[in-house]
Amino acid sequence: MILIDFTLYFIISYLIGSIPTAFLFGKFLKNVDIRKEGSGNVGASNAFRVLGAKIGALVMAVDILKGFLPVRLAAAGMSGAQHESWLLLIGSAAVLGHMFPVFLKFKGGKGVATTAGVFLAMAPAATGLCIIIWAGLVFVTKIASIGSIAAALALSPAIYYADGGSVFLTSVSALIAAMVIAMHRKNIKNLIAGKELKINQNSSSREEK
Repeated sequence: MILIDFTLYFIISYLIGSIPTAFLFGKFLKNVDIRKEGSGNVGASNAFRVLGAKIGALVMAVDILKGFLPVRLAAAGMSGAQHESWLLLIGSAAVLGHMFPVFLKFKGGKGVATTAGVFLAMAPAATGLCIIIWAGLVFVTKIASIGSIAAALALSPAIYYADGGSVFLTSVSALIAAMVIAMHRKNIKNLIAGKELKINQNSSSREEK
């Protein structure tokens, strides 16, 4: 029974994660295809850049909820879901959905905000620390990818020390963080080349951010 429940919640979580928030908000609120503007990325940082601060903040909030809600819903409604391994896998499905959304031919965002939502539900102290790191670096550098990569690197140590996370939770968080960093590989190349877009900088070149 628990395997059936898990499969159902996993699929639902993936579909929730697949909702292309930035794309939909751009299309319906600004009549803009965000994939053709700014960095071309379907995520919150490009939403800030292309759609403005208010819509960007709303996109970020929804993307965080895409990770947070599936975990909390599974914890409340799935028998045996209190075990963190089930919840973490269900949350991971939301991150995968954001990165590879079925609704946009599997071309999505970097998964930063959705990952934050998953771990906000499972390790709130560590996630709060990572959000502070992200916000501080973005405020200073105006470059979202620097904050995102730094926050991803800090996630596992923060979970272990700030939340007293288990070896399993710490290890899987490291894998998810590695995925997030891997999704930033073009950003890293742009940073090295000095070509990375700032969060308030638009570009028609669509270099991946």
